[in-house]
Amino acid sequence: MNASALTTDCLVFDVGGTHLRAGLYRAASSTVERLLSTATPNVWTIPEATQETVRLRLLEEMWRLSVGVLRGRSPAYVCVAFAGPVDTRGRVLAAPTIWGSTLGPPLDLLDCLQRRWPAARIVVMNDVAAAGYRYRRHANEDFCIVTVSSGIGNKVFLNGHPILGDGGRGGEIGHVRVDFSPDALLCDCGAVGHLGAVASGRGTLALARCLARRDPEAFANSSLGQRFLGHVEDLENPDLVEAFHAGDPWTLGLIRDTARPLGQMLAGIHLSLGIDRFILIGGFALALGEPYRREVASAASGCEWDTGEDWQVMLELGVPDDQAGLIGAGRFALESSRSHDL
Repeated sequence: MNASALTTDCLVFDVGGTHLRAGLYRAASSTVERLLSTATPNVWTIPEATQETVRLRLLEEMWRLSVGVLRGRSPAYVCVAFAGPVDTRGRVLAAPTIWGSTLGPPLDLLDCLQRRWPAARIVVMNDVAAAGYRYRRHANEDFCIVTVSSGIGNKVFLNGHPILGDGGRGGEIGHVRVDFSPDALLCDCGAVGHLGAVASGRGTLALARCLARRDPEAFANSSLGQRFLGHVEDLENPDLVEAFHAGDPWTLGLIRDTARPLGQMLAGIHLSLGIDRFILIGGFALALGEPYRREVASAASGCEWDTGEDWQVMLELGVPDDQAGLIGAGRFALESSRSHDL
């Protein structure tokens, strides 16, 4: 094996609730090459497994992808963007979209990586925080980045850095309760009525299935009902996205209802902190695209004090390549390394 190190680039991982990606971040071009992807091992894809088994499978998949990316070389820099709160010691505190509602002990991912690549400089960070570094326009910018994918999360950047708190828990708006009805949907974390249970990709799908069962007559009149009436468990997110873009009224109403609490949450961030730039990313949000962005912006505008803000300008859609976590992780790892060397 060639033991030479990749000294100017960074091995990056984006560990999401649905997809696990790995690639080589090229500092010179700020792009990711040799991108590899697989399904993230989680409690839904291997439901009989224990949390420990899921964690071990996840690490195995990370090592497998890294072999294809590195091609026999050793990384000088490694950065992991992980879907869950990460503390200052590089430990993942929770990951509801991956190992469900059981917390268990923190996953000391930094230690796992350091034992595999002892000579590398390694960073473990939250995936949305990583994504923010892709969209940061200058070193001292204030903004908020929001992801709508398997779950929902955000990070507020003040003076160019994400505000996380000592425990790394900042930006978990997906776990604020927004639905207090008796039949509020279950969140991946085990609680009910959270924003993530209502407005994430998984939450929207669960709500669609619930509404289809609750009012089959209304569902039957939709384009989705013509395909899935009587077997709504076969309905999936790509079907919702397709019907949304086709202008199906039932689906448009569904997405509008899920966009409303998210817009309310963003309005609260704006009014409490004065943030006036918001970036919307995540696989589900990017698949729904510009019409969805307009829905969320309209929802935010409709539930706050009007002092002249234009939410259609304040809320922007991210680049539709779903690489924000990878690119941002690479940028942050190399930037922090340079700062450490000064």
